[in-house]
This record gives sequence, structure tokens and C-alpha cells, in this order.
Amino acid sequence: MTAEPRTSQGWLSSAPPSPAASPQSYQARQQAGGLADRYQASARPVPRPFGTPPASAYPAQRPRPTTPTRNLPPSAQRPPGVGAIIVVTLVFGLIGLIPTMLRAGKAARMGATTTRYWVAFSVTMAIGYGLGIALAVYSVMAHDLIPL
Repeated sequence: MTAEPRTSQGWLSSAPPSPAASPQSYQARQQAGGLADRYQASARPVPRPFGTPPASAYPAQRPRPTTPTRNLPPSAQRPPGVGAIIVVTLVFGLIGLIPTMLRAGKAARMGATTTRYWVAFSVTMAIGYGLGIALAVYSVMAHDLIPL
């Protein structure tokens, strides 16, 4: 049995296949009969000369603007502040490196200097360690753990 639709010539004709042809060859002729007409090979394109690059499949993209095209409010044009760096560094110590790196990177992308962020981190760390040492010394001296 073939997989051809019932509207093909094999189904519509009432004449049996010719006795000289075997059923397989008749079936193959019926299935391939219209394919040659339907799928004719197109004329081969003229080969392009050597060295000509193929056309791109993607449309040309325009370059991105380097400066913002819209007007930003003045607060968006200023580099980030150092307040969060000071607070996080005082409370969490070395974890203050995270906001320092993030804000310094944002300032660098804006074209501002990054020195103030690293100075704020360093000074805050020094003050934090100084306060910690002062509290430890005061605690030891207040309880007379070390006689002087």
C-alpha cells in the first residue's frame, strides 16, 4: 500500500496497472511521476569572482553612541557618594571593600577619580582598628588584668 493521497492518479484511474510491469515498479513510477515536474533544478547562479566576500545575513548596525543621548538630571551626573562606604566599613570591616569597588567602578565609568573612595575606605578601616584597640586596652586596664 502506498502513502499517496486518494486524489492522485493512481486512485482515480479505474484501469489496473499494466501486466508487464511489476507492482513495485508501477508504484515507484506513480509516486515519482509528478516529482520531476514539480522540483526542477533552478539554473545555477553565476559563480562570484575570487575574493568577493559574501553579503552579510545581518543588517548593518549603527554604532552605539558614546555619550548619553538624553539629558540626565544633575543627580545622575554626579559620581556616587562615600557615605555607604564609611558606614559599611565601620560596621562590617573588610566587607566594606564591596561597596568601595562598586562605587569606584561606577565613578571610573563616569570619568571621575576613584581616589576618594579608597581614601574613605582606608581612613575608616584605620579608625575602626584604632577604636578596637583603644577599647581592648581600656577593657584590660579597667579590670586590672595587667598591673602597671
